[in-house]
Amino acid sequence: MEYSRALDVAVRPPSSCEDVVDERAAPVDERAAADEKTGDFGGRTPGETKFQLSLSVLFPLLGGRSTLSHEHLLPIFVSLVVALLLLAVPLPGLHLMMAGKPAPPGINQAWQVFSILAIYIAFIINYYINQMCGQARAGWFQALVSVFTFWLLTTPFWDYWYDIFYVLIPAQNLEKSSNALAVIAGDIFGTGLCEEGLKAVPLIGLALVSLGFAFLSRRTKGGLSAFFCGVGNHFGLREPLDGIVLGAASGSGFFIYETLVQYVPMVIDNAQHPAEGTFDGLVQVLARGLPELTAHSAYSGLFGYFIGLAVLRPGLAVFLIPLGWLSASVLHGAWDSTTDLVDSIAIGVPLRVAIGVLSYTLLAGAIFKARDISPSFANRCRSYRPAE
Repeated sequence: MEYSRALDVAVRPPSSCEDVVDERAAPVDERAAADEKTGDFGGRTPGETKFQLSLSVLFPLLGGRSTLSHEHLLPIFVSLVVALLLLAVPLPGLHLMMAGKPAPPGINQAWQVFSILAIYIAFIINYYINQMCGQARAGWFQALVSVFTFWLLTTPFWDYWYDIFYVLIPAQNLEKSSNALAVIAGDIFGTGLCEEGLKAVPLIGLALVSLGFAFLSRRTKGGLSAFFCGVGNHFGLREPLDGIVLGAASGSGFFIYETLVQYVPMVIDNAQHPAEGTFDGLVQVLARGLPELTAHSAYSGLFGYFIGLAVLRPGLAVFLIPLGWLSASVLHGAWDSTTDLVDSIAIGVPLRVAIGVLSYTLLAGAIFKARDISPSFANRCRSYRPAE
């Protein structure tokens, strides 16, 4: 009896044809309410997915926060440009000089390809680090620091700076020693201190810019004070996040110069056949470029972190800057020592992997700590969130 009563309730037929017509002619708002309860293929109702089908949903670029207003398209755009440049090789006006003479056309074309690839690798690495740091600095500012470091290596300043560490210390004799500890010391106090110190030159200059304009801003009032403050914020090194981003950019400039101006021409010149030389050049670009995040950019980014700390705590600069310089130099020297001391690939490769992982781990740790103590990181990240 109870079963039949439940069945009667479940299968009640319409009383007449008018009832059917009335049900079909239900108001629009009732049908919309019913649609709100209709699930999708995943069993979720429109209310649960929290969006309404609109023009901005059908055409995402037209409404709300446009994708074009953010920087996520930048790597795609740069990748397209790089592909077009590779197709356009040989590029006019770009020539490799070997022994004071222009390189043969085939080698020059290969060098142009290597140059495009090296710059592209440097861009990807710097974009990644800048994103991790909450876009601490604009891309053009990073590029400017890279170009400055590249230019600095072409000036007599680099020759004098090199002589300080390789002649006065003298690290060159230590690196050629038969004693393993002497070789390691030479790599740290020669290659490490020399190269990491040079890469820090633009960072020290930018840190002084920030401190100088901050001083002027405190000593003036009104619009002039705001002007000095703005110049320091836009063109200086204000905090550890700035130091990491700009330090990595300086490291990329050093990597590009060292690879394209020193190592690639050297292996091409030492090759017995042009094909062998171009292949060795490509290997140099990739072997030095792909681990760049754990090499030059990691060392100089870590040093930049300490320079940024010194900007926040100027009274401790005499302690922080030497500590950062030595930390970056030890990592750099340890990397180079594996080449000077270890001949076995079975031993050398794991050692380099361990040093590279340690370098990146220290850089990542510095980034996370810099985000915690950054005066502006939270506000920057808040401004990137889409409007509710």
